[in-house]
Amino acid sequence: MPDTYDNQNHDRCCDELTRLLRIMVELQAASNASLVQISGQLDTALCILEHVSRNTCTLVNETHMHGHMHTGAKLVGEAMLGLYKASHPEAALAYEQLEQMRCKMHECCPPKNEPPEPPVCVYEPCPRNPPGSGFNTAGFGQAIGPFRVVGAPFQPSGPDDEDHEPNEAPAPDSPVGPFRGFVVPGSGLKVANFSDGPGAGGDADPVVFGEYTNYGDKATPMSTVAADISGAEAGMVVMASGNWYAMYSLDGGASFTAIDPTTIFPNTADGGFCCDQVLQYAPSIDRFIWLMQFQPGSDGNSRLRIAAASPQDVINSKATAWTYWDITNGAIGIPALADTTGPLDYPDMSLGDNHLYLSVDGRGGANIGLVVVRIPLNEIQAGGTINFWFTHPGDSRSAFGAHITQNTGDEVFWCGTGSPKDNGTLQVFSWKADSTTYFWRDVSLKYNWANGTISSSAPDGNDWLQKLDNFPRFAAIGATRRNANEVWFAWSCAAGDGGHGGFNFPNPHVQVVKIDVKNGYKLLDHFPIWNPDYAFAYPSLATNDREEVGITLGWGGDTAYAQAAVGILGDFVVWYPEASDRATTRWGDYVTVRQASPQTGMFAGFGYATLKDTSTAGFHFDPWYILFGRQSVVNAGGGGIG
Repeated sequence: MPDTYDNQNHDRCCDELTRLLRIMVELQAASNASLVQISGQLDTALCILEHVSRNTCTLVNETHMHGHMHTGAKLVGEAMLGLYKASHPEAALAYEQLEQMRCKMHECCPPKNEPPEPPVCVYEPCPRNPPGSGFNTAGFGQAIGPFRVVGAPFQPSGPDDEDHEPNEAPAPDSPVGPFRGFVVPGSGLKVANFSDGPGAGGDADPVVFGEYTNYGDKATPMSTVAADISGAEAGMVVMASGNWYAMYSLDGGASFTAIDPTTIFPNTADGGFCCDQVLQYAPSIDRFIWLMQFQPGSDGNSRLRIAAASPQDVINSKATAWTYWDITNGAIGIPALADTTGPLDYPDMSLGDNHLYLSVDGRGGANIGLVVVRIPLNEIQAGGTINFWFTHPGDSRSAFGAHITQNTGDEVFWCGTGSPKDNGTLQVFSWKADSTTYFWRDVSLKYNWANGTISSSAPDGNDWLQKLDNFPRFAAIGATRRNANEVWFAWSCAAGDGGHGGFNFPNPHVQVVKIDVKNGYKLLDHFPIWNPDYAFAYPSLATNDREEVGITLGWGGDTAYAQAAVGILGDFVVWYPEASDRATTRWGDYVTVRQASPQTGMFAGFGYATLKDTSTAGFHFDPWYILFGRQSVVNAGGGGIG
């Protein structure tokens, strides 16, 4: 008994010591952060003092010089007055009388005060350069085109090997950085089947579903390597895409028809179309915008193709009438690279108030990094020549594999989580719509996130995150602007801790940060999306007009095959419409959520499940479209299927 009692006391003492040590470490981290801030403030103070001393010295010199000049002028004036009085006594008497009259006039009618002259010396504030900050000037280019197609006049020309895929370049690692603090994990995110009904989320105004359609049996041909699901919605017209194929719906997503991009567009440029596609709908110009990636030709050059069509054009032509332009790697300053992936890879696309933004990974040597391209929407609407500005990849090496902010307004943002940054620091980039200069700066996180190997085994033993551990790894592929002040980023990370102890996450999970971009890029929040039983990965974010942030992501584990789910952040629940019954070693490489249109208070989600079949591969991807939002919005006029 005494031994048991002593052991209990010993354990309590150890626990208390551990708690105290943790508090001390956190206090030390806070102290270090304060010292960094104080150091920056001291630099500013020294600069100000330097200005003060320089100006004071100049004033002393000028005052000294002016004093001598005033003394000399006074002596000369007195001598001249004496000479004048001696030679003109009558004038001297008149002068004295005038002086007496001037004094009386001043007493009666004082002169108006003239406004002071502007100061000779104007204070210039000292610049404040936070750690890791910098800027550069964007390059300028012009797309090839426009070209117009209608009627799908080309023969299908899919790849000889459907297993050929880009994304072969590994994303940068993220080393362990200085200790930032210990994570408080909070409640895990619940996973629910949407057929369980809205009450399963426990929210007073729960998420419900306005439309759900599985269109997998129409999606042919289909890659068996990566699904790469994207889409956009414009009322009754919905466009969706995956690897090698695209779909359209003319009845609000109730049914879909497959189309082959190689029959709609000529497929002779570079190495031909392959394979990433991204879709957006731009309400301000009433255009679907379709982004396609091409593989490199024998000379190592490749391109991105941008196509535009109105919803009415999609209806009239059965999605075969488009105006398109090409942006080559050379046009954005990326030299040719003759390998299986080429100089450009993993594109993304977002919409601002007046601009379309593209991003793509630049590859090869000094050109590794994210390139962001800005195109005026009115030039796309006009269907003529389009001009663009672009960033330089070497500035965004840490953001290789990242995506750009959705619903981005008058400024676009992206962030780097990889080397040369670490797992306690973000490198946040910004580019105003009316500027040719883009900026970046470091943002310290609340805690260090888990940066180990990303791995999660499915019930059949396949590691569905095997490819993610190589690419896009820790890249922030979830990004959205919630309002004028807040930008949110999300990225996948490993199980475990961030290298300094603390909570040990049992599964890979997602990190989310909120940053106030109007208040010195202050970190507003930093939290994990996690579950004790499942892994989460591949987050996609978007914002609706209620300033809610929607999410589509992948989830799975040893008791559930990997599949996609949707939800609204803050609800602590995501919903999946279809369960997988098979796993592969390459989930992803992305799923999609968009602000719906014209139902801007809702979201359009695009995801998929993986199902067994009798094909050579033994499975296929089963993509789906789902319209979701709050019950008060979806059912405002009746309807909804949630």
